[in-house]
Amino acid sequence: MTIKLVAFDMDGTFLNDQNSYNHQRFGEILQKLRAKDIHVAAASGSQYQRLLNQFDEFNQEMDFVSQNGAVVHSAGQPLLVQEIPADAVKKTLDVINHQFAPSDIAEHLVVGYKSAYVDENISQASFDMTYRYYNHLLRVPNLATATPQRLEDQITSIGVTFDSKVDFNAKMKSLREMLPLGLSSQTSGYNTELISEDTVNKAAGLRELQKKYNVADDEIMTFGDNENDLPMLKITPHSYAMQNAEQKIKDQVANVTDSNNDEGVLNVLEQLAS
Repeated sequence: MTIKLVAFDMDGTFLNDQNSYNHQRFGEILQKLRAKDIHVAAASGSQYQRLLNQFDEFNQEMDFVSQNGAVVHSAGQPLLVQEIPADAVKKTLDVINHQFAPSDIAEHLVVGYKSAYVDENISQASFDMTYRYYNHLLRVPNLATATPQRLEDQITSIGVTFDSKVDFNAKMKSLREMLPLGLSSQTSGYNTELISEDTVNKAAGLRELQKKYNVADDEIMTFGDNENDLPMLKITPHSYAMQNAEQKIKDQVANVTDSNNDEGVLNVLEQLAS
């Protein structure tokens, strides 16, 4: 087995339930992997700025696939920024704000290349929760009418979190049926749908790194726990679902490793690095 590129999801996969990881162990493994010329990428539904913060001491040695593959960085430079057209942004925000009861939706946000945005009237508790995943986060007036021009940013995804009391599967189905042509959504956990161009997924993001490093599909090792990880889990036989993933995810993946709280990613990578 020749592995040239490793990619792991963050929440529920690489990170434990305390939103952290074993920095010392990861640093030692990363050094060994890079010595073998194996590239390492974090592949997340959240923003690039958050990933930089979480890997502050390691980010010079890593690549980043963020926003489910809409934005890809290597060596600190963007390889891909897949934005949503302005008219599709408007139609999507109209769906979120006018086709669901206010009680259906706990929160929604617009994510750009420069920052993520929430409405200025968001509660502090909701802001703090969103900040956990988007730590470059700005309040803006009337998010429901946000446009790329007004934000002076490229909008790459729109997130909507449904209230815990609703039938999430039913609301998710309704949302997907009402999205503008050319857009799709992916479940990222925690009752959250991330909406982007329908060509966007983590596998497509990894393709940019594959082209840069000349890596074949069977030379990639991937790790994930949720629906939005499936595209990158399915492109290689060297894929791992976490023990804490739902059974429907584990059933579609070649291998299963220990849970996110038992350092399942690091346990496999340590063997690869040895």
